[in-house]
Amino acid sequence: MKKKTVIIVDRDQSVRQKIRELTKLQPYNFVFWECSNGWEAVKYINDLQPDLAFIEVDTPGINGFEIAETVTHLPAVIYTANCGKDAARAFEHHAIDYLIKPLTDKRIQLAMNRFDHWKSSRTNSDQNISDIRYTGCILVEKGLRLISIPVSKISYLKADKDYTWIYTIKGDSYLSSSGIGHLQHKLDSRYFVRIHRSYIINMDHIQGLHKEFNKFIVSLPNAIEINVGRNYLHGIKKLIF
Repeated sequence: MKKKTVIIVDRDQSVRQKIRELTKLQPYNFVFWECSNGWEAVKYINDLQPDLAFIEVDTPGINGFEIAETVTHLPAVIYTANCGKDAARAFEHHAIDYLIKPLTDKRIQLAMNRFDHWKSSRTNSDQNISDIRYTGCILVEKGLRLISIPVSKISYLKADKDYTWIYTIKGDSYLSSSGIGHLQHKLDSRYFVRIHRSYIINMDHIQGLHKEFNKFIVSLPNAIEINVGRNYLHGIKKLIF
C-alpha cells in the first residue's frame, strides 16, 4: 500500500503528538510531518503536497483559513479548534471535518472515515478528468448588471479582504464577492497561477520576469508589476527554461 503524507499544523507540540498517536491507531499507512505556524504550513503543503492536513484554526502567523486560501496545493483538510464557533466557516473552506479539542480516538476514527469518502470521490473525479471543461467566460457585477468577461481576457486577480478584484487586459476592473482562494479553484490551473497570497495571474499575459535583489517581479500588460511571494516561487520557476 502506498504511503500517504499527512501534515499536522498546531502551535502545541503535545497536540501534534496526540493527533499523530491517535491517527496511527487507525488502519492507514501514513508518513507524518509537523509544523507550528501558518507560514511554515504554507511552505510544507506546497512543497510536500500532502494527502491530508490537520490544521489548527487559530495558528500563529496566518490562521488556518488563510492557509487554505494561500496554498497552491489543497489536500483534504481537517480543522482542529478549542470550540465550535468557526465550524461553519471551516466547511465553507471545504473542510472534510472539524474537531474540537481534546481529541478522542472515536472522533479521529470518524474523521478518517470521512477522509476515505473524500479519497473515493476524488478518485472518481480523476477518472473523468479528461471530461472537465472550464468555462470560457464568467459573469461579474457592474452596477446593477452582470457583465460577461472572456476568461482569456483576464490578466490578473487581486485579493481585497473577503473580495477579489478582477483585472482584464484592457485595464477594466470588476469586484467579485468571492475570495481569491475560491476563485483559484474555479480557474484552469494550466493558465492561472497563484504567485502571491494576494495575486493570481494569467500566464498567457506574462510579458517578462526580472529579479531585484532576492525578489522576482512579474510584468503584465498596462505596466503592472507584481512581486512573487517566496512561498510561490516554485510556480514561476516552472516557466523558466
